[in-house]
Amino acid sequence: MRKTLYLGLLWLSFLASTALSSQDWNKQQDKDRIKVQTRKLQNQKYQEIRAETVIDSNVTKVFQFISDPNSCKKWVYRCSLSEALSLNDRNEKVIYQLTKFPFPLKSREVFLSVKTTSNTDKSIRIRMQSTRDIKRDKSDFIEIHEASIEYLLEPTPRGGTRVTWQQYVEPGGHLPTWAVDKENITFVRKSLGNLKRIMH
Repeated sequence: MRKTLYLGLLWLSFLASTALSSQDWNKQQDKDRIKVQTRKLQNQKYQEIRAETVIDSNVTKVFQFISDPNSCKKWVYRCSLSEALSLNDRNEKVIYQLTKFPFPLKSREVFLSVKTTSNTDKSIRIRMQSTRDIKRDKSDFIEIHEASIEYLLEPTPRGGTRVTWQQYVEPGGHLPTWAVDKENITFVRKSLGNLKRIMH
C-alpha cells in the first residue's frame, strides 16, 4: 500500500514538473538587439511568442505611434490595413486589422478589442484580444478568432523605451503547425526591426 502511494505521489510530482517546464520560455533568436523567445503551453496548438528590444525614443512617442491604427502598415510586418471602428452597440475600442498572406494563401483579418493601462512607474501596457460577432459585409478573408497580443512599454534610464511584445495567435485555416510557428517568429522580429528604424 505504501509503495503504491509512493509511486502515485512520484508520478504526480513528475506530471507537475512537466507542466511547469512546458511553460518555460525558450530562446529562439537574439539578432539586431531583438530577443525572441517561445513557449508551448499544454492547451495551445501553436507556440506563444515573446520578444524584447529597446527603442531610442521615449515611451510617450512610441505609444503615440503604435497606438495609431494608421501606423500599422508602416511597421507591422504584412499589415495591409488597420482602422479603428465605431461600434454603437459596444462599449469598447475595437480595431480591424488585415494581414496580407502571400499567394495562394488567403489573407487574415481580425477584430481586436483594445485596453490601455498607464502605470505608476510610467510604463504603458496595451492589451488586445480578438473579439467576435461584429456585423460586417461578407469577406473572402479568413477571420482570426483566437488572438491575444500585449505590448509593454517601459522607460529606460537613458530615455529610451524597452518594448516587450507577447502574443498568441491561431491564424485559422489548414496551415502546418511548424510553418505557423516559424512565421510568427519572423513576423514579430521584422515588425520590431521596422519599429526600431522608424523611431530611431
